[in-house]
Amino acid sequence: MEEHPMSISDRICAELEEKNRVLGDYVKDREEIGDKEGVIQVRIHQLALCKVLANVHNRHKSILVEAHTNLGESYLNNQYFEQALEHLTTALSHNGRLVNEDEGSKPYHTHILTLLGKCYLEAGGIDDSLSLLEKALKMNKAMVGEDNLSNSQIYSTLAQVWSKKKNHAKALDCLTTVWELHEKHYGMKHESLTQIYIDMAKVYKKQGDLNNAIDTQKRALNLMGELDIHTDVTAEVALKLSQWLQDSNNYPEALDALRNAEHIYEYNHSMIHKSTAKVKRNICMLLLKAEEYEEALQECYELEEVDKSLHGENSQQYGKDLKVIGTILMILNRYAEAQDYFNKALAIFSKIKNSKKTVKEIKQKLQTIADGLKDNPSLFSKRDERVKEESHDSTPRSEPRSA
Repeated sequence: MEEHPMSISDRICAELEEKNRVLGDYVKDREEIGDKEGVIQVRIHQLALCKVLANVHNRHKSILVEAHTNLGESYLNNQYFEQALEHLTTALSHNGRLVNEDEGSKPYHTHILTLLGKCYLEAGGIDDSLSLLEKALKMNKAMVGEDNLSNSQIYSTLAQVWSKKKNHAKALDCLTTVWELHEKHYGMKHESLTQIYIDMAKVYKKQGDLNNAIDTQKRALNLMGELDIHTDVTAEVALKLSQWLQDSNNYPEALDALRNAEHIYEYNHSMIHKSTAKVKRNICMLLLKAEEYEEALQECYELEEVDKSLHGENSQQYGKDLKVIGTILMILNRYAEAQDYFNKALAIFSKIKNSKKTVKEIKQKLQTIADGLKDNPSLFSKRDERVKEESHDSTPRSEPRSA
């Protein structure tokens, strides 16, 4: 059968549609690397193409609705609220006319309403956000029923609204519904439940219910472990849990959570990394707070080596490590060793601007040590014996532990 050649108009239209598809794939690449500005630029190009397709080549107006929505959402993700509202409102207007002609446009209408609700929420229009989201939820339930998973996104945003309005009970009701929908659809062991637990824990914390906040955060962290999710997000969840456990004076479990975060960062980035070092610093401080001075000292020795590699031996951070180690050694009555560390710290801070207060503190501690050693010179010999013992140890004291 003989094929009829495409008209010039059809060829142009096909080329524009292919360009739009390719740009859609490119957006995914930009999103994966977190290039929000790049996503906006691509969405602007897509909107221009869709305007030509819809207004010149008479393609269905739904492509124009989708293009305005995508651009509005990309502006929203980058907190350009005025531009986001403009494009989302335009999308809603276009889609409103399509709803009367095409039943298939109704689900997209609830999607636009939800995005508009998010936009007003982020921009501070809490009451407008609530009105839009309640309308979206009502419409969506009428179309797909109350138990449809698509309701969960609207409930999640409603929970944020109620939390902003300080109605934490309603926020928790919304999140509980989200949890029930996901549990029914995916079961009890699904990745989506982790974020729900995290959101619920935040609301409990805002409500002042620290015990439930801790328990729910633990559920999120435990589920991540069961699902072998060991990302930096998991480490952040562990860090938040540790902070709350410290607030409840549960230092042993707080330390466990910190070590969990440390192992994740070390596995993902190595020991010599700013995230791993930050957690190790928190471990040192927690051990000091718990008065576990010997263990704190060993952690600080490791941190000394890490920060030396990260920042250099003349850096302020390295100087802080030396000062902390000196302080711990003083607490342990190891004055001669403390003196060595304080002298090293003093040499660093003496060269750093705006460090007069720190220099003064170090000098005061050195004077205290000098006075003590004057009265008890035997402390020097004790230091020499300890150094000699450590020199025969097969594992150097400051060598970082492997994961």
